[in-house]
Amino acid sequence: MESRQQVGLAAVGAIGLALAFGSFMLHRPVTRAQVVEADMAAAAPATPPAASVPTPRAAESCLRKGISVTLGQDTLHVPGPPALTLVTGDGVDDEINFATKAGVDKGCLNPAVTAKAIALNFDAMDKDWGVSANWRADFCSEGLDDTLRFLCNGEERPKGTPRRLALVAIYDPKTFDGESMFRQDAPEYANFQAWKDRLTKAGTPPPVQADGIFDVYPGGVWVERENKGGDPFLISCDTNSWPVSGQHYCIGTLALEKGLRARLEFRTVTGQIGAEAKQAETHLQALLAAWK
Repeated sequence: MESRQQVGLAAVGAIGLALAFGSFMLHRPVTRAQVVEADMAAAAPATPPAASVPTPRAAESCLRKGISVTLGQDTLHVPGPPALTLVTGDGVDDEINFATKAGVDKGCLNPAVTAKAIALNFDAMDKDWGVSANWRADFCSEGLDDTLRFLCNGEERPKGTPRRLALVAIYDPKTFDGESMFRQDAPEYANFQAWKDRLTKAGTPPPVQADGIFDVYPGGVWVERENKGGDPFLISCDTNSWPVSGQHYCIGTLALEKGLRARLEFRTVTGQIGAEAKQAETHLQALLAAWK
């Protein structure tokens, strides 16, 4: 999506931001699994196959109960929905991708996994045919608590509107370069702060607007005003106009417990990007709490 011209907020700081903060203007990245999936989709028939291979019942039972995933200093009890990929090493194939039959089988054979990252591609939950769809139907077939309902059904949004929360990656930045999984880096608070400090010391502090609990800076940057012991929630969206309108794609970074970091990618369908960001964070925190 192209950024709109802005009179006021972005006009004052656009030049400085383009030089020091241009990398924040991000487009939707692609994970390793998504690249493979795209190659497969290009070779796939235009219509769904008449019959597809069902997921083995043993794997269904095993993965619905969940597996133990050690990530950094934390251990989570994680079920295996099609949205889930566990990155287990640095190689291209070092992963357990639950959107594939091989990944479902491999996950069931490894009830305890030490992972370098947990990735959730929520769009994989909405595929309507193939192995991913078969596994989703089985995974979501029984009574659902609120967390599984979100995984299976998404949010209550207008018909045809994609999910708000599109992708999440969770990792320990001290031991794994989580951004290596993506073509574009998520915004870094240290880079933002250095840019802001430089302009402030030069006597030209960047203009700022309020969006709920976020401060909005030129270039489509949202910074959470409240800081609870770590770097604040920082978001970069593909817009620098104010007020914001239309649909946008945003990438944010969030500090989690035990030194973990989350990269969130979410879509907005209103001008309230701050509210959309907090809703995406709420869903992530609910998933993590359910996996404790």
